[in-house]
Amino acid sequence: MNDKIKGIVLRIQDYKDNDLMLQVLTEDKGILSLIAKSAKKFTSKQHFFEGCLYEYIIDYKDNKTIYGIHGSKLLNSYTELDNTKLFSFKNILSEMTIKSKELIEYDTFNNFDFVLKNINDTNKYLLGSLFVSYMCRLHGVIPNVDECVTCKSKKVVAISSRAGGFLCLDHLNGEAIQDVNTLKRFRLISKASFKDYELIKDNEYSFNDFKLITDFFMDNASLNLKSYDFYKKVM
Repeated sequence: MNDKIKGIVLRIQDYKDNDLMLQVLTEDKGILSLIAKSAKKFTSKQHFFEGCLYEYIIDYKDNKTIYGIHGSKLLNSYTELDNTKLFSFKNILSEMTIKSKELIEYDTFNNFDFVLKNINDTNKYLLGSLFVSYMCRLHGVIPNVDECVTCKSKKVVAISSRAGGFLCLDHLNGEAIQDVNTLKRFRLISKASFKDYELIKDNEYSFNDFKLITDFFMDNASLNLKSYDFYKKVM
């Protein structure tokens, strides 16, 4: 009774007339659906924002996934209401996390929280790519970035989602040739983890770098991300 849990709001949806349903990435209980009763009413004292960390009071029971919120407290606000592009970008990572619900582990919360604490317009593609790389490992779809996946040649020139990693010139099969620095950044992010962030934080990543690892993840994990399609329209 009255269990306290910490969790990041990934998505907020209307639920019944005056209630809201929150999809919450918790610290140690995976993703839970929390109902905020009467939260849509103008007089409500409960206010929630996507991408923020709260403490909630619920009556937790194993094997139950929907809970009513008896109380809540904002712990960290990561919302930039005046930066819609950054907000839209973070939605990609939120949707990716929601659609990986069955695979969530303890590190998922820590990694997502790290992204929210540190992300800005300068490093968003690096941090985003790092999170997607983590998701690749979570789904077991790790790209081969040591050699051509077809012939094991070290002289690689392209990245192929279909083939599962690097390709050499002889086995392009219609894939676009990438410059050496792009290939190096893809290899770096595919091998890095969040514990390596201080070592790689000065590397500049572009949207193209983020797109390469995200397209690889989506193709191999068989996921579609509406937020990703939307971001590409507003970026």
